[in-house]
Amino acid sequence: MRFSYITILLMFLLLSGCSVSYSIGKSSDSISTSSDSISASSDSSGDDDAADVAANRYMDDVVAATVSFVSDQAGSDAFQKTITGIALNHGIVDWEQEDMTYKAMGQGLKRAGVDVHTIAEYPFFRILTNRAAYSLVLTGYHHPS
Repeated sequence: MRFSYITILLMFLLLSGCSVSYSIGKSSDSISTSSDSISASSDSSGDDDAADVAANRYMDDVVAATVSFVSDQAGSDAFQKTITGIALNHGIVDWEQEDMTYKAMGQGLKRAGVDVHTIAEYPFFRILTNRAAYSLVLTGYHHPS
């Protein structure tokens, strides 16, 4: 008989949502809060890593498009349309405002075997020679990351 009273009492407490130990509940709350803050800080570093991965993928695509541009001897308009498509696929609306675009183009020119002194002979890069973007192309060419 005694066993059934204890069983009934425990079932009542559990069903009513009562905590058997208030201090255990508070300890687990503080552990939960600590783990939430640890999780939040690791999420933010995870976001940075994801952004780096996304930027690297974008740049890899621009490098490949630049190599193709050189080998196909495509026109400036075709190259710009290709870069615009790549940028949009990566969620970049205005690629002309992104330094990494021009650096990746420089990397692509280097990979394609273009001599640094002949870059301005390619249609798209000819129009860049008097702009700050041209120095970014040269940076990417000389310092591929």
